[in-house]
Amino acid sequence: MVLYLKAESDIPDLVIDFIEVKLKSGKVISLTWDESEFDRKDGYLDARYKGVYFDDEYGNGRLPELKGMEVQHIELFSEYEDASSFKLRELSFHDGEESLAFTYPECQTERSSNGE
Repeated sequence: MVLYLKAESDIPDLVIDFIEVKLKSGKVISLTWDESEFDRKDGYLDARYKGVYFDDEYGNGRLPELKGMEVQHIELFSEYEDASSFKLRELSFHDGEESLAFTYPECQTERSSNGE
């Protein structure tokens, strides 16, 4: 499974450690991954996460579980103390021939920094 994330951010060294989501069933899981790639340009962040895990299990074949999910928390890390806000815009999951996308026109989340 591959996850594509789009966000507004001018944080030059932003790293996303994990994404916590609440499934339609009510269960809260952490999404993590094996590999990540980032592209930062003009205040936008595009990220690609390959090898997505649902807690400690590979998410391959489990895309239907994400239908109706809600993002609970995005764990952000930056060395900069004065970084501006992070605004999530889209999460798009791809698993073989299947895909599922979520858009977030007004979603914002808190960030962590090295000094906290």
